[in-house]
Amino acid sequence: MKKIISIGFVMVLLSAFNQKAFTSTGSYVGLSGDSIIQRIVCFKFKAGTTAEAIEQHMRGFAHLKDSIPYILSYRAGFTVKGDLTEKPEYDVMHYCTYRNEEEIRLYSIHPVHQRFIQQNKSIWEKVLVINSKVAP
Repeated sequence: MKKIISIGFVMVLLSAFNQKAFTSTGSYVGLSGDSIIQRIVCFKFKAGTTAEAIEQHMRGFAHLKDSIPYILSYRAGFTVKGDLTEKPEYDVMHYCTYRNEEEIRLYSIHPVHQRFIQQNKSIWEKVLVINSKVAP
């Protein structure tokens, strides 16, 4: 129930911003031509997934930046509890930056990306992908 309420709250907030991106100063910029796309990909690994398989996943995803020119920047990390009362729903998050939505589409069909999926999908319980326009 908490998850549904949280997701609903985020969706309301996002729709309220009417396609605007906020800067670190609290102001916002229009998203016509002065934005980039931030993509967050979250993975939950299946129970019993070995540390070696998770390491292969992490190395493989990191290698995508070196092989696919559409990825402008990449970072990743394992989720942490932080101020949450429960363990995070996903185990790892990957952050990628793209110039535009078309480059995300090209990335998604790129043979290296498709190979990564085939090599790793057997260890994924679920995957969450979120794309957002942000100020550069």
